[in-house]
Amino acid sequence: MHIYYAAVSRDEEFPFFMVKELQKGYLTGVTGTYQDPVGYLVDDADVEAFDMNFSPKEKKKLPGQLV
Repeated sequence: MHIYYAAVSRDEEFPFFMVKELQKGYLTGVTGTYQDPVGYLVDDADVEAFDMNFSPKEKKKLPGQLV
């Protein structure tokens, strides 16, 4: 199986990109490149603008909550 991540050269080691077959043999002989879907990566400024649509929240710390 030769599935590659589009954002990285095929020669580079990319340990956090993994593919697992859900059915044994399903990817036998498959070669291809995975590309992130449109909308997967967003601009931080767009996220902040979206968050401004909501009222501010106070962060609570409850008994027994880990620090």
